Amino acid sequence: MTRDNSTPAKFNRELNMTEPEESVLVQMASYFLDMGWIDEDTEDAFDSLVEKICEPAPWDYSIDPQGMQ
Repeated sequence: MTRDNSTPAKFNRELNMTEPEESVLVQMASYFLDMGWIDEDTEDAFDSLVEKICEPAPWDYSIDPQGMQ
């Protein structure tokens, strides 16, 4: 099987964050939604990111058993 190199690789990064950190991201996104995004070239990426952090799904979360005391 030959590999088609005409489509560039897509890299995904996973970040773990606490609820307070997530809250800060939501506040930052809200600020930029109110004020307007700063870069027209990346507006689609901004919109996608805002949707991910402001409308999370239950399966986006995991429980740290060490945090349960």
